[in-house]
This record gives sequence, C-alpha cells and structure tokens, in this order.
Amino acid sequence: MLLLNPRSVAFAGVVWEDVSAIVIDRAAARVIKEWSDLGPHVVLADVPEQVVTVRVIQQVARDDVGAPLPGDSGGLVFHTAPAGGDTPRKKVSAQCVIADVTHELSLKNGAVRTVKLVAVSTDGSADPVTVEDAEGVG
Repeated sequence: MLLLNPRSVAFAGVVWEDVSAIVIDRAAARVIKEWSDLGPHVVLADVPEQVVTVRVIQQVARDDVGAPLPGDSGGLVFHTAPAGGDTPRKKVSAQCVIADVTHELSLKNGAVRTVKLVAVSTDGSADPVTVEDAEGVG
C-alpha cells in the first residue's frame, strides 16, 4: 500500500509533520512449500508467518534533535483519502515498533528522513493494520 501526501502522522502521541509518503509492505517471514510424487511442481504453498512494515518518509526542514529512536513503540495513526473523489477519508492505525531511522541529503530532495516501523498484532492472528472510515475527522 502506497499513500502519498498524508501530510502528518501521529506516533505515540507525537505528530510528525511534512510527511510525503507512507508505504505499508507485507512480506512472508516463512514460506512452506510441498511437492507430491506426481511431478516437479509445488502442490501446496502457505505463509504461516508474515511481517508488516511501515515506512514513513518525511521532509526535514530544520534541525531535529528529537528524532524517533529504534525500539520506541506506540500507536501510529494517519488519515488519507483518494484525491478528487467523494470517497470518505480513511483512518489507518497500527501498533508499531521503530526498527530504523535513516536520513538522506540531496540537492534534488533536500533532507529526507525515513522511519521504518514493524507493525505488531494484538494477538498474533489479527491484522496489525486497521483501516476504517474517519467519520467526523477534518
């Protein structure tokens, strides 16, 4: 899932401004494959374990000594909506732990911070990312 220009996100109650994109990726942590005796092709595949990562890409316009730190945990919340449509805004939330914080400096993009988070399920079977209508949210 790629979300462009959500403007701001809140993590553990702290608002991060100037967000240019949020990327939610899902990857298999373990893949089970089985073959039969009838041929060379897989007859069963399953992904019993997966990892959901969230990357928040943020423009940094000034010195920031209060950057998030790996190991910090809390709720990540942001709102998004398709451009130019009547579709209602959505609220996306997840409990997360920060895994990486990196910075890049270039003439083209300026200063960019990327925060990589790992989304954590409440019980191991529930999807760690919740998407719901953001009624009454401006």
